[in-house]
Amino acid sequence: MKNIITIFLFFLCSLLLSFTVPGDKSDVQMLDNLVVRFVTTNDYGNNLYIDNFSVGMQNNNDIGIYSFSPKDKNYVFQGVTSKKVRPAVTIINVGRNSPTGATVTLAAVGGTYNVTQTVPSIGMGSTAVVYFDSLNFDLNVSQNLRVNINWAADENHSNDTLFQETAFHTGIQRKVLMEAFTATTCGPCASQNPALDAFIQSKFDSVVAIKHHVWWPSIGDPMFHANEEQNYARTWVYSISSVPSCVLDGSITQVSNYAATIPGHFDTRKVVPTPIALTVVDTRIPGDSIKANVLLEIVSPLSQIGTFRLMVAAVERKITYATPPGSNGETIFYDVFRWAYPTTYGTPISTSVGVYNFEFKYKVLPNWVDSMMYTAVFVQNINTREVLNCNKARNWYIDNITAPTDIKPVFSDKFCYNPELEPVKPDAVFNFEGFETDFPPVGWSLYNPDDGITFYQFAVNGPSFTGTKGIRMRMFNYATVGQIDHLVSKTYDNLSLSDTIRFDYAYAQRPGKSDRLQVQVSTDGGTTFPYTIFNKAGADLGTTAAQSTAFTPSSPSQWGTFKFRIENLTGLKPSETGIPVSFNLGQNYPNPFNPSTTIGFQCSEFRFVSLKIYDILGKEVAVLVNEKLQPGTYQINFDAGKLTSGVYFYKITAGNFSDVKKMILIK
Repeated sequence: MKNIITIFLFFLCSLLLSFTVPGDKSDVQMLDNLVVRFVTTNDYGNNLYIDNFSVGMQNNNDIGIYSFSPKDKNYVFQGVTSKKVRPAVTIINVGRNSPTGATVTLAAVGGTYNVTQTVPSIGMGSTAVVYFDSLNFDLNVSQNLRVNINWAADENHSNDTLFQETAFHTGIQRKVLMEAFTATTCGPCASQNPALDAFIQSKFDSVVAIKHHVWWPSIGDPMFHANEEQNYARTWVYSISSVPSCVLDGSITQVSNYAATIPGHFDTRKVVPTPIALTVVDTRIPGDSIKANVLLEIVSPLSQIGTFRLMVAAVERKITYATPPGSNGETIFYDVFRWAYPTTYGTPISTSVGVYNFEFKYKVLPNWVDSMMYTAVFVQNINTREVLNCNKARNWYIDNITAPTDIKPVFSDKFCYNPELEPVKPDAVFNFEGFETDFPPVGWSLYNPDDGITFYQFAVNGPSFTGTKGIRMRMFNYATVGQIDHLVSKTYDNLSLSDTIRFDYAYAQRPGKSDRLQVQVSTDGGTTFPYTIFNKAGADLGTTAAQSTAFTPSSPSQWGTFKFRIENLTGLKPSETGIPVSFNLGQNYPNPFNPSTTIGFQCSEFRFVSLKIYDILGKEVAVLVNEKLQPGTYQINFDAGKLTSGVYFYKITAGNFSDVKKMILIK
């Protein structure tokens, strides 16, 4: 971790101009318009995780609204003119003390509904759900709901209030998407798949099935190897680590025990109305291709929070082998995933009511049986992974499948394992985001220039607060080396210089790879990001031992927690007045040092400046500066806390100027 230090008076005065002084805090400097940006540079290495982001100082007494139900957009079947629901709010304790005497109120602004409930005792970092009296909604009539926490001892009111415009609209009957994960090398799969296949056939008009073949418990499944990259991609979308597994509508995951559980899961999803209608028609093009015409109708408004994609897959209804292709004895496989078009990331769609037409053409590959091929389509919210609706171009089956009558429940040891909150203007300083609800969170944004793999919500939790979700950047399967992705926070105001930016992160280096994470800060609302507070790559980024397999943290010890005080947000600004007459690199001081030292340099012109640290073998171990700088004299602190004792070199490059100096770390 590096702490950049400057002493330039002009910068200090300029920074003070951005401070605001609340009426009762006239002696405290406050900072507005702070935005934090996470930037990853992919090297096709390993997975990176981020969780429990906070800005500010943790208070003793601080509870906040974490999530609210119902959603902003909800749907009922045709003929229903009103809907009665029981609202619920999830409250999180981000302070140190458990709340006593706190209440929470739900009110319909402009209406008569106003209900107050008691907030139960909640431990630090934990959550509790509070339910309210039933509330009635008329069809297509929005209600502006306001949720407010009332606690006299609360020291932070920025997370106490939520406003949400909520409505129920007409929806239609859905079909249920079943994405199953299996392998020819998985013994339990052979015993469970017949029950799943029989159920799918019994509900053939109501189910769209897609079977993804995976690479464990051992390599060798020919249907996985036929399209490894895309089978990897869909497997990682759902964080599948055990087979057999089946994911229904991207929302319910069932591991094994299909006969006893799948019918109930199907019934749960079947009765959920959807605002989207889908049809797909396949046309054989002379030669070796299929043309899929997709008609998508949005019958009611979609949520403005989601990011919706049309997913298109080529599926082979039945594949038969003369002899088992794997070790589990199976020879017949149904609804096998073959290819996704144009990619596994799908095609963006509008959120506006209307009718939309899409056309996809794809070749039937030599190892596909043309008469068995059909197109499956579904619309998925890639933020939450929920599938809104699905359909397929084949509505007949080719033979009767009978479910085994002697299948017994298979429990957890019988599978193959593979190791909208918009807060009011803040009055206080602690802001917390645990990434447990919609992603990206309200006010946050993603920049994904290649429309490929990027930050997404994942079932993992960092050690600072309890929860079930965090953020994942899946660089293990990201073949586009050098690709940069951004995750940008909302704007934070009323921050004290003594406040802290903090987050949990986890990463295991893939040997020979050097994925990078930078965390940059803006104090002008996100227009510019001149301050880099975190910049690590490869082994330096690692929070646990390197590994060649895909990394998922399994214990708190595999996480790291980064903290940075806002008063150190001085960035790389001139440390003296006046413009130097030439470029220059100074000798670090102190030297020898342990564990940190200061490096000074001068820039006489506006140039792109690189300042890097190398070990005695010439291996890059740290990047201190990698940006354009104005003319001036600079100082930067280098923290070598994770390095071993020895001789190191630091090199500056600025245009045609280059210089190298030696320093000694003694621990």
